Amino acid sequence: MTPDTSTKIALSVDNLVVRFKRPRASDVQAVSDVSISLPEQSTLALIGESGSGKSTLARAVCGLVPATSGTVRVAGVELSQGKNTARDAGAAGIQMVVQDSGGALNPRWPIWRTISEPHRLMNKRSGAELREFAAQILRDIGLPVEFLDRYPHQLSGGQRQRVNIARALAAKPTIIALDEAVSALDLSVRNEILGLLARLKAERQLTYLFITHDMGAVVQIATHVAVLYLGKLVENGPVKEVVQDPKHPYTRALVGAVPTIGKQRKAAVLARGEADDAGAPPPGCRFHRRCPFAIDLCREAEPQLQEFSGRQIACHRVQDIDDLFFEGGKP
Repeated sequence: MTPDTSTKIALSVDNLVVRFKRPRASDVQAVSDVSISLPEQSTLALIGESGSGKSTLARAVCGLVPATSGTVRVAGVELSQGKNTARDAGAAGIQMVVQDSGGALNPRWPIWRTISEPHRLMNKRSGAELREFAAQILRDIGLPVEFLDRYPHQLSGGQRQRVNIARALAAKPTIIALDEAVSALDLSVRNEILGLLARLKAERQLTYLFITHDMGAVVQIATHVAVLYLGKLVENGPVKEVVQDPKHPYTRALVGAVPTIGKQRKAAVLARGEADDAGAPPPGCRFHRRCPFAIDLCREAEPQLQEFSGRQIACHRVQDIDDLFFEGGKP
């Protein structure tokens, strides 16, 4: 998203590249020269199909995978490129909540120990003080204190995810990356967790990086949206504008695939086939093989992000396509 100079920036990612080696195959550039910024107390949703690079981007921000190049800054301070980038990210105020609520918890630890562990490590506390600390956070996330001595297998999926959120809060973060944190939950529980996240954001002045494929959750919680395709940023702007009036053909396809999103069905575009291999992306625009609007220029030259209609778009034909839809034409 384009930074607002009137607002302090909580997180900025500049020209980030994350490349993975593969045996007997070309390297995968999972994140390709991506730059985003999050104003304080905003929620940026990263959306895209599986393999688009959104989870890898979040993990790189949290120091869980090494960046090949580029920078990550929290409140203007660049994170270390040292050996323990996860520790550096945590010390800077970044925490993460993942999709697998059960796998993220130690099955041998009672809930009070799981929640209080970051507090113990940061403040060298022990005993009754840790239990009271955990009890207070349990209250904050809507679970009774009787849960302190329970174990993960004794909790439902929604309750386990609340515990994961509580553990993240125990580190007193300013930024939380939520990687598909509600996608495995039942609809009613999902809505409860989204409501909890909204409340915690307001009460604790948090900033969220929200990774999801759930467009309904995007509309419910996000302030801005960044759309990734094969590791590249293709559209980036305020959530209402991007979801209600998508401009990039790929974003139109994502939004058009959700019948209840958007008032204008003219925004729908049918993407052809499946995504290419991220290890061998096509030349030019990475979406051109699936795009019904592609021309020779799209096959030959990679589009750069440009300002259009109050957001950033990487598409050679964005004006032509917008005019086509505005006039009611067909691809």
